[in-house]
Amino acid sequence: MIDNRKLAQYLNERLKTKDKVNTTFHLIKVPSIDELEFWIQQHRLSHCSGHYEWSKRFKRNIWVKDDCN
Repeated sequence: MIDNRKLAQYLNERLKTKDKVNTTFHLIKVPSIDELEFWIQQHRLSHCSGHYEWSKRFKRNIWVKDDCN
């Protein structure tokens, strides 16, 4: 499986080529690689049961998997 960062870089480059991709991104700002990577991660985690918690260390919300017990 391709890692999130490489997929985000690929999508970012594709979105920047407005005339070569069937998209309306010419009307909005193209997401940065970091933003795309975050949303890819969130999508991949969406099938897991859990919740978000604020991480003081990373200064962002992180996904915490719930115990199935």
